[in-house]
Amino acid sequence: MSKSITSARSFPRQPRNKRPMGFQERPLVSFPIQEVTIDWDRLIDKRPLLLETLDTMPKYLLKPEVLTLLEAETHPMHRLILDLMWCTGARVSEVLAITPASFMDDGYDFGVILKTLKQGAGRPSKRSLQRSPKRFIPILDRDFQTRIQSYLWMGKFRKDERIFPVTRQAVSANIDRLIEQVGGEPPFKIGCHTFRHSFAVHLLLHGRPLKFVSQLLGHRSVESTEVYTNVLTFDGAHFLEGVDFH
Repeated sequence: MSKSITSARSFPRQPRNKRPMGFQERPLVSFPIQEVTIDWDRLIDKRPLLLETLDTMPKYLLKPEVLTLLEAETHPMHRLILDLMWCTGARVSEVLAITPASFMDDGYDFGVILKTLKQGAGRPSKRSLQRSPKRFIPILDRDFQTRIQSYLWMGKFRKDERIFPVTRQAVSANIDRLIEQVGGEPPFKIGCHTFRHSFAVHLLLHGRPLKFVSQLLGHRSVESTEVYTNVLTFDGAHFLEGVDFH
């Protein structure tokens, strides 16, 4: 597994198992929202009306639908590409720019450093890679971490070598093949960017802060991310319960 390489530190790092004198251990506090109950069938059934009445709402899939596609993919490389788009919200151009050096494990968090790139045809140019800002996306799923590490080990990639030698068009064609393979009538045209929209909706359904979701997506402004909150407010009949008009 490749870890990020940094220059020599200016001061020694405090060992994790030792604490400074006078330090009092405090109980760990997890994110306040521990569990969310989601009615996936209701959300799927309500989605057509949401997309029909709100033109600005991006088309998205929900977790059961994404998992159906993921479980149908047996090719390790294509499965990893789909997983990275779904679990990190990365644009396909950002995924195709990933190298072994993009993955980092600092002893606390494992994740991937994405170079924020606008989607375009083919692979991103060297110039766009050099001037693009970066963002770190944590990956907590241990099985997913293991698959990433195994893929890197089996591929024996150079540190700066792109690990996915395919084009955006090839990824899109593979998604079309998967949809045909699983059967059924897709609710709309599903492409690479659908996974990015689905990632954003999935986090908001679990109560994650809008600012945090915006940062993970690499948006310059929270206003660009606000469109996804429609999935939270559209199905709001329960807000009118107890409000009598007659």
